[in-house]
Amino acid sequence: MVKNYLKIAWRNLFRHRNYTLLNIAGLAIGLASAVLILLWVNYEVSHDRFHVRHDRIYRIMLNLSSLSNETQTYDAVPMPMADAIKANIPGIERATRYSWGERSLFSFGDKSIIEEGRAAEPDFLKIFSFELLKGNPATALTEPNTLVLTQRLARKYFGDTNPIGKQIQLERAETYRVVGVIADISPNSSLNFGYLRPFRTEELQSTDWGENNIQLFALLTPEASLTTVQAQLQRIVQRQLPTLKDRTYFLQPLNDWYLRSSFKNGKYSGNGRIVYVWLFSLVAVLILLIAGINFVNLSTARATQRAKEVGVRKVAGASQSRLIGQFLSESFMLTGVAGIVAIGLVSTALPFYNELIEKPYFGAPAELLISIDWYNPRYCIAYVGILLLLGLAAGLYPAFTMSSFQPARVLKGLHDKNGQNTIWLRKSLVVVQFTASILLLIGTMIIYRQIQFIQNINLGFQKDNLIYFNTGNIDISNIEPIMESFAQIPGVQGLTRSNTDFLSVARAVYPNWPGQTSRSRALAGILNGDEHLLATMGIQLKAGRDFSSSFGTDSANVLLNEEAVKRFGFKNPVGHPITVDGISGTVIGVVKDFHLTSIHSRIEPLIIRFQPLETQLLFARIDGRNVSGTIETLEQTYQKLNPGFPFNFIFLDQGYDWMYRSERQVGTLAKWFAGLALFISCLGIFGLATFTAQQRTKEIGVRKVMGASIGSIVGLLSRDFLKLVLIAFVIAAPVAWYFMSEWLQNFEYRTDIHWWVFLVAAVMAVTIAFATVSFQSIKAALMNPVKSLRSE
Repeated sequence: MVKNYLKIAWRNLFRHRNYTLLNIAGLAIGLASAVLILLWVNYEVSHDRFHVRHDRIYRIMLNLSSLSNETQTYDAVPMPMADAIKANIPGIERATRYSWGERSLFSFGDKSIIEEGRAAEPDFLKIFSFELLKGNPATALTEPNTLVLTQRLARKYFGDTNPIGKQIQLERAETYRVVGVIADISPNSSLNFGYLRPFRTEELQSTDWGENNIQLFALLTPEASLTTVQAQLQRIVQRQLPTLKDRTYFLQPLNDWYLRSSFKNGKYSGNGRIVYVWLFSLVAVLILLIAGINFVNLSTARATQRAKEVGVRKVAGASQSRLIGQFLSESFMLTGVAGIVAIGLVSTALPFYNELIEKPYFGAPAELLISIDWYNPRYCIAYVGILLLLGLAAGLYPAFTMSSFQPARVLKGLHDKNGQNTIWLRKSLVVVQFTASILLLIGTMIIYRQIQFIQNINLGFQKDNLIYFNTGNIDISNIEPIMESFAQIPGVQGLTRSNTDFLSVARAVYPNWPGQTSRSRALAGILNGDEHLLATMGIQLKAGRDFSSSFGTDSANVLLNEEAVKRFGFKNPVGHPITVDGISGTVIGVVKDFHLTSIHSRIEPLIIRFQPLETQLLFARIDGRNVSGTIETLEQTYQKLNPGFPFNFIFLDQGYDWMYRSERQVGTLAKWFAGLALFISCLGIFGLATFTAQQRTKEIGVRKVMGASIGSIVGLLSRDFLKLVLIAFVIAAPVAWYFMSEWLQNFEYRTDIHWWVFLVAAVMAVTIAFATVSFQSIKAALMNPVKSLRSE
């Protein structure tokens, strides 16, 4: 019986090739799009899940509150907290401190390269499942002046030879011995480093509980209660800091580090990458829905053509269940073919797809890709399950509809009594298709506008044509001569020093001043620089004066941004006394607000200090007309004055672009999948237009004989479809406005949703739908009426 079903199904599909190709194309593109989206979703949710004990790993987070009821969240804790929680909280099995990123000059043989790494404690390799390829995990990170390298760094310096026991010089001062090699870190890891080293003794000596200056990770015991551990942690803090009520600490699970890292007023804000995961999961479902609707519409539209076939089968003794089985077999066969085609499309598209969303592909190890392993039973079962559900969902209604035809009526050529209901269903499904497509179209346009807004927003300083590099490997006495030499280079328009890369705040403090009230106490970021900071960075001075080396007291004086003046409650800020880090000085000027962090966050109070010796970065503004030539001269000058150390620089605008990589990814994905959704919808409407034109062939012939113009016939055949698209727009517009307004709330600074966005979306949808329908309409209108009326 099954063999007979398949044979008849194949004959029917082959006989109606155009209909079959339209369905296979729509289903295959829909399936391929959904698979690609779900691969991206799987990559996102798999972050940090490769750690064996990922469900028991936490990091300690700090909520720091001001007396104006504003709370900031940081992943920083006091240095002595690690020993305290290991000794006093039974639910904590292990804990490790983890330093902020550092850049060190590695020297080995003729190689001198700056590498990025971290300091960590021995428990780090016992908490996290980073695979140690060489070395002893029990002793790694226990001995001073030792290194654990990633596989990439080991190959870079030692090739294929065993690196264990080899020595590398750091900063041309201390010699370190390689004691371990870790497998290359997966790109879906929240922790990334080129090397690990043990903490130096002096780095762990701080006993100050008031200074939050280190990251801390903890592994809980299997039976530990998170609530109990957090309560015990807070009691420890209260014992150490009984007078400070402005801070609380909590544990954030590893599984949330990447997906739920957005906090507002001390609580998870509901935003972060998880929003995009849910959003694109919904997009995948919508695209599959659109593709399935095509199948249902085209199948029910052809029902009248197969009515007599059903009547004959019923008269011959076929039961309704056998007819349902026959029609479902056609559905499963068509879905199966589309599934095979979709696999080919996915395999072909993956290299481009990885490049599109900025994931490595060419030359990268297979395990680092967004890829699909068809030999993995989990993937195969999931894919076959999707095909079966899609085949069943798409084929069930047409199967029941066609198998319910009354043979007496259909063999007499009478229309089925449920035909009107079927027509209304087809129209409703077309509305659903275009509603989903227009939703994606409007969403894509608003995302694109927000990305453009980010790229073009006035940051309050000029980020273009700025390069910076770390001065950590330059002797302090040599920095000034290097800057003087740089200043003589044609094309160098300005030089300055800073403690931040202008993409984040390095540190924050609570300043004090006479007459300070509890409501005016606020946390302020610290920006250290020299007297050329404002001029080089393009920061505008609003009031007062800039720093000057001719004023010896300026090392204690400060500049404030407008937000600091507002939050501190200074009515006449210039000349106001202020104490920062225990150093008393005066506010000598006010600068206009500028963005020092992502525009996801609002501008916070900022204190600028004249402390060039407390900086780590040197910025150079170069002439945009000869960038490469200027940089080449800078490098040559640097090598002469600081021989043996590489000139590793970064363009500030590239760092800024990288900060908004997530938004660009979302915009790119939304653009492509909105286009594909619209294309699949048009395939369906094209098939229905073709069917309608065939059904009304004789009517068109009569109208042409009676003098109807081609334009009027095209309008007649297109009108009904365009009405459905407009109805879809009316439904989609308010829904799109609501969801995109919610998405824009993620940004403290955002674009407006203008009315013309919806108008453009409507015009695009109607134009594309009309172009699709009019192709068949014009073809039908141009047909010779003699041919269509010959049988009358």
